[in-house]
Amino acid sequence: MSATIAERTPARRRRRSNRPVWDEEPSSVGKAAKGLFLLLYAAAILIPLWAVLATSVATEEALLEGGGDMVFLPTEVSFQAYREILSGGAVTRSLLFSLLLTAVGTAISLALTVGAAYGLSRPGSVWHRKFLTLILITMLFAPGMYPAYLVVQDLGLLNEMWALILPVCFSAWNLIVLRTFFMTAIPGELIDAARIDGAGEFRTMFKVVLPMSKAILAVIGLFYAVGYWNTYFLAVLYTPGLETKPIQVLIQQWLLTSGGGPTGQDAAAAAAIASGMENAPAASLKMAAVVCTIIPIVIMYPFIQKHFTKAVITGAVKG
Repeated sequence: MSATIAERTPARRRRRSNRPVWDEEPSSVGKAAKGLFLLLYAAAILIPLWAVLATSVATEEALLEGGGDMVFLPTEVSFQAYREILSGGAVTRSLLFSLLLTAVGTAISLALTVGAAYGLSRPGSVWHRKFLTLILITMLFAPGMYPAYLVVQDLGLLNEMWALILPVCFSAWNLIVLRTFFMTAIPGELIDAARIDGAGEFRTMFKVVLPMSKAILAVIGLFYAVGYWNTYFLAVLYTPGLETKPIQVLIQQWLLTSGGGPTGQDAAAAAAIASGMENAPAASLKMAAVVCTIIPIVIMYPFIQKHFTKAVITGAVKG
C-alpha cells in the first residue's frame, strides 16, 4: 500500500506542475502585486478625472492659489462655469449637435447592422456567402483616406452632417458579432415555430429574434454611440466649414488656447467660443466643457455594463 502511494505521488505532482500558470492558486505575494497594480491603474485613471472635475468647479481665487491652471482640491466651489457654457452659446449648440448626431447615427447603424446580420444568419438567404465574403473583405482592405474623401465629395456631402454618419454607419465587426449571436443564441426551433404559424421574415425578426437579443443590441448600440459621440477626425476632414461643429472639435479648438494659445483661425475660433463667458475663469470653463463630454457616456455605461458578458462572449466566442 505504501509503495503504491509513493508511486502515485510523483505522477500527481507532475500533473499539478503541468497545469497552466493561470490555473494555479496565486501566492500571497502575487495577490498583493495584483492588488497594487490594480490600485495604481485605477489611480492613473481617476486622479486626472478628479483634477478636471475639481478645476471645473473652482473659483478664480482657488485657481490662483493652485497655480492658475488646474487644482486638485479647490478651496472654493462655484458652478458658474457650467451655467455659462450651458446658457445657449457655442458649447451648448455643439453639445446638442453631437447628441443629434449620436442619436441619428446610432439608429441608422443599428437598423443596417440588424437587418444585414439577420439576413446573413439565415442559411437559405440569397447570395449568402457572396455577401458575407464581400463584407469580410472590407475588414482586411480599407479604402484609404483620399479615396474616401473623393467619394464624400462626389456625393455632395462635404460640410453636411451626413458626412459624419454615412461613411461609418456600418461596421463589419459588429455585423459578425450580431450574426453569430443570432445563429447560436436564438433557438432555431422558435424561428421554425414562427414560420409554421405563418410569420414572415420581418415579423419573425421583430417579434421573436429582436426581443431575445436586447443584450447584444444594447452593447452594439453603445459601441456605435460612443463612436459617433467621439467624432473628431471625420469632422475635421469632411466638415471644416460646418457652422456648428461636434463638441470634440470645438473643445480641441478651445483647449489649444492654453499656454499662450495658437494664432490665426484657431485663435479666432477659440475667441468666438469664449465670447459671452467672462464671468467664470477660462480654465474652469474649458474643464467644464470636458466634463460635459464625459457625462453622457458615464450615465449610459452603467445601464449597459451588465449586458457585456452575456452579449459579447455569447456572440463572439460561442460557436
